[in-house]
Amino acid sequence: MSEKQTDEEVIVVGTRPEGGAANTATGIIETQVDAPPRRSRRTAVVIIVTVVAIAATALLLWWFARSSGSGAGRPVPAPRTVAIDQPSDAGGAGGSEAAPGEATLTLPPETMKRAGIRVEPVGEQLAADADGGQVATGVVQPNAYRTTPVVSLVGGIVRRVEAELGEHVRRGETVAVVFGDDLAMRQSEYLKALAELDEHHQHHLRTAKLLEIGAASREEFEQATARLKTTEAEVAAQRQRLLLLGLPSQRVSQLRSSSQVSSEVSLPSPISGTVISRAVNQGEVIEANKEIMRVTDLSSVWVIGQVYERDLAQIRTGSGASITTAAYPGRVFRGRIAYVDPSLDSQTRTAQVRIELANPGEALKIGMFLNVAFGATGGAEKTMPVMPMAAVQNINNRQIVFVATKDPNVFAMRSVKLGPETGDRVLVLEGVGVGERVVTEGSFLLRAEWLKQHPGGA
Repeated sequence: MSEKQTDEEVIVVGTRPEGGAANTATGIIETQVDAPPRRSRRTAVVIIVTVVAIAATALLLWWFARSSGSGAGRPVPAPRTVAIDQPSDAGGAGGSEAAPGEATLTLPPETMKRAGIRVEPVGEQLAADADGGQVATGVVQPNAYRTTPVVSLVGGIVRRVEAELGEHVRRGETVAVVFGDDLAMRQSEYLKALAELDEHHQHHLRTAKLLEIGAASREEFEQATARLKTTEAEVAAQRQRLLLLGLPSQRVSQLRSSSQVSSEVSLPSPISGTVISRAVNQGEVIEANKEIMRVTDLSSVWVIGQVYERDLAQIRTGSGASITTAAYPGRVFRGRIAYVDPSLDSQTRTAQVRIELANPGEALKIGMFLNVAFGATGGAEKTMPVMPMAAVQNINNRQIVFVATKDPNVFAMRSVKLGPETGDRVLVLEGVGVGERVVTEGSFLLRAEWLKQHPGGA
């Protein structure tokens, strides 16, 4: 064996032979090398898996954030609502503070009294309406979930109709009275059941006493008990029939003799609301289960919009909608989409979309035509201020308006940039915002007073 060979050592990883002797026959020296600890290897594996999991989680979060950025498939929240007060004769009622350095006009109290100044809030209008853009059309319908018919469960003659069409009624208020023999017959049956109940009750008491002294058998007592319970059940059933026919619970409890039997049924309103239909008149003969009138709560209404097939992909339940009508120029109503009809009209290629919205003061009337812009299409929030043209005055070749402040005698003079006119109103591009109160009637007098105090018109 050469010198080079003898200097080399071969390391064998494994179990050392018993005794640990070197293998001199082959010239290979066996040396035992201990394996690394298992705990260290396991710790390394755990660290690697943890790092990979964190990286995968971060990648998923980044992907979802990027996907949701477009907003596709998510309901668009209802547009903002701007509270606009009604016109007022009080010059500064509900006004705002004048901006620092803004020109103001102060009127003496005696001038204010004879000026006849009237202020009106700046309204808003859908931008699509202003530039002739595309908006959906709709019609007002009553909220079917808040509409209840008044039905007479007895036939007879209509004695009185207490509620008129369009009248507001309260829950429980009598809206009609019907005269019929059905109620009288039911009351008579109830009195008969009461008499039988009293008779069986007395018989049950006598049988119980006879049983105590041995003059009656147990069988007779049980028979008396069974008849008493049967009569009690019959009385309860007759009582429920009277309540169902419309007889008040107090009257049923007080019914004890035939002299109290009445043939008139009072029909109460089931809810508080407005009478939107009336089907009978006084003296008319009706059958049982006849609808007398229909009452609905008009504090909330439905707007049924017609949406073209090409726009349906953007409409989502829960999204917001803005609604305008020619009846209330400068006013935008806000609602939300509650239902999208799954079927299309084969003639118009449109689907019905139901929008629920509040109806303060019952301003929106049933059957009124409206314009609808949807939040999902981006049109619901595209609004522009609009105000009466009578509020605009010209001073030194500038178009200005007088804005009411919190001081009823002080008005801020503000330059405005106007857009196109729509009827007696004009769109405002710059100068005033929605909700600010501008002088309409009496603005010419304020202009004259300003020129009187500032002859140069500055």
